Amino acid sequence: MVKKHVVSSRGTVYYWTNEINNSTDTAIVFCHGLTADHTLFDLQVKELENKYKIITWDYALHGDSKPYQDASFANINKDLHAILSQELIKKIVLVGQSAGGYIAQSFTKTYKELVIGFIGIGTTPLDESYYKKSELFWIKHFTSIVKLYPYNYYCKLCVKSVAMTDAARTSMYNTLVKLGKQGMLDAAGVIYGQFLKAKDGVEFCCPVLITYGEYDKTGYVKRYCNDWTRRTGYPLKVIKNASHNANYDNHLEFNQLLISFVEALD
Repeated sequence: MVKKHVVSSRGTVYYWTNEINNSTDTAIVFCHGLTADHTLFDLQVKELENKYKIITWDYALHGDSKPYQDASFANINKDLHAILSQELIKKIVLVGQSAGGYIAQSFTKTYKELVIGFIGIGTTPLDESYYKKSELFWIKHFTSIVKLYPYNYYCKLCVKSVAMTDAARTSMYNTLVKLGKQGMLDAAGVIYGQFLKAKDGVEFCCPVLITYGEYDKTGYVKRYCNDWTRRTGYPLKVIKNASHNANYDNHLEFNQLLISFVEALD
């Protein structure tokens, strides 16, 4: 994987991609969750980089893509579109974990013609009709609450809640430490603020797969995902022996689901 970047007046956004033997204009694009970064998908890259064109990235205010001015879903969409243009990619399979699923849904809404498949990992609909007002209240005030926590305590609490395996917890902890407390607050403020502005959801015109970890206890992810598949008919797979970062906790099962999904598109 080679580290590259795109530049705009808002800031520099970094991404990683590979060169494969067969020329292709189709890629799998991985979108990490809130306060994570591209390394969340290291175990997917390791298995798949010799077979598929892959793009991982640190979207605005995460990983190496900071500082960044005027972060919004609309501008993050523009950054990803610029990456695809730079790489001459015309079709993508979007894989979004948690808040990365919101990024993927927002991008699909704007650039529907580019997206040929979507896989959600522990993510939920970008549609306010799924959520109770009391649940949205806690999202609205998330940063006000967590800024009161000592950051080291917050990091330890976070990694225990989103990951089960030692490797997954270590990866997430290192990412949080690198981001820092103010970086965490800035990123959460933007992502949750943009989430709260979403109203009417996304209508996918491509195959969709919803997944979550068997032991995911993040908010009401399980309930939202089950409601999502009940309303839409999108298939749902529960990943065994995994928590919120299910693709890292049980990468073997998730990778097989991903490969099967992509091969079915062909």
